[in-house]
Amino acid sequence: MSTTGTRRGMGGTPVESARTAVGVHDEISPLRSVIVHRPGPELERLTPDTRNQLLFDEVLWRDRAEAQHDAFSALLRREGVEVLQLRDLLVDLVRDRGLRAQLLRRAMDPAVLGDIAVQDLQGGLAALDAPALVDVLIGGITVGELRGLGVDPRSIALQRVGEEHLVLDPLPNHLFTRDPSAWIGDTVSVSAMAHPARRRESLHLEMIYRHHPRFAGTGGPRRILGRDGAGAATVEGGDVMMLSPRVVAVGLSERTSAVGVERLAADLLADGVVERVIAIALPHRRSMMHLDTVTTVVDEESMLRYGPLEALETFEIERAGDRLLSRARPADEMDEVLARGLGVQKLRVLTPPLDPYAAAREQWDDGCNVLALAPGRVVTYERAAATNDYLRSLGIEVLEFDGDELGRGRGGPRCMSCPVARG
Repeated sequence: MSTTGTRRGMGGTPVESARTAVGVHDEISPLRSVIVHRPGPELERLTPDTRNQLLFDEVLWRDRAEAQHDAFSALLRREGVEVLQLRDLLVDLVRDRGLRAQLLRRAMDPAVLGDIAVQDLQGGLAALDAPALVDVLIGGITVGELRGLGVDPRSIALQRVGEEHLVLDPLPNHLFTRDPSAWIGDTVSVSAMAHPARRRESLHLEMIYRHHPRFAGTGGPRRILGRDGAGAATVEGGDVMMLSPRVVAVGLSERTSAVGVERLAADLLADGVVERVIAIALPHRRSMMHLDTVTTVVDEESMLRYGPLEALETFEIERAGDRLLSRARPADEMDEVLARGLGVQKLRVLTPPLDPYAAAREQWDDGCNVLALAPGRVVTYERAAATNDYLRSLGIEVLEFDGDELGRGRGGPRCMSCPVARG
């Protein structure tokens, strides 16, 4: 159910917003509301020297990436989806002085930056208006830019580096809003990210869910699961897949650990959010960094799958009294386990008839990473042409957009979207 009315934004500004009841109970119910992030100045920090540290294989062309993301957002709006821009949500937050101070305190860790460097940063950012501050939080800031704000750095660390040294690192991976959080029913899990380059992203999402008026009262999650200081317990949203209202699958991937899956399962099962968690043991390869890079749900009984992917061992985790039970299932039972999770007798596996070379190219270009708008209706990259033609031959409606530049970041339509309401 949706209602429309005037709410007060951070700082008391009236904001018109279509309110949609939140919650994600499967992968295919009609998509109602989604968080995305339009790439911006942070892509200017992506260079041949910084790309590895920032987890990118290539350097993206900002103008083209922005234009393609605009087309993606426009497509979603045409389909009746409420598109929430991450940057706008953060700007709303930092207009509130108390929330601004809290976010900056948590974003600027003295153990990472140094105590005096944190003081230098705080001095430079104090006078910035909300949009400019958010641009720094996402885009980063160099020593030279800090000087441009009137700060003569006193930090020993900052005095020993050049003007182009980044004091606060950029967050180009914010483009992939699927990963820093995942909605599981009416609960949201804020991700404990595997790599330091992405950990501030989770802080931004947590602050939005806890404090933005869009997620207040009945418009917010019933519970927020967070993983500050999670240690080995990493979970990323690209590995989380709601198969049905009572079953969630989680990939044991390069970035989501077994410890993280067990911790998440303990929280979800104790709270009754789901009754079963299925862990899927993925190969630990860059091309398969998350579960949704090799398979996604397209309708009530079907999953699109990368053809050369071998059958994988799975683990079904349930709760019995106050204990968690884990049952290992051999690889040849994977499809049976997934069918039970979807609540169907037999899983329909959709694998485009491609030779190994073509299949590997389309998987690298996120051909399997589709976003379902409704059962049998998906958003894809145009360049995954063979996969798109195959899906259409099976009666699945495919909505394409040109994402060749966005795809250079190794993420597709599902990666670039964080659904907060379906059905």
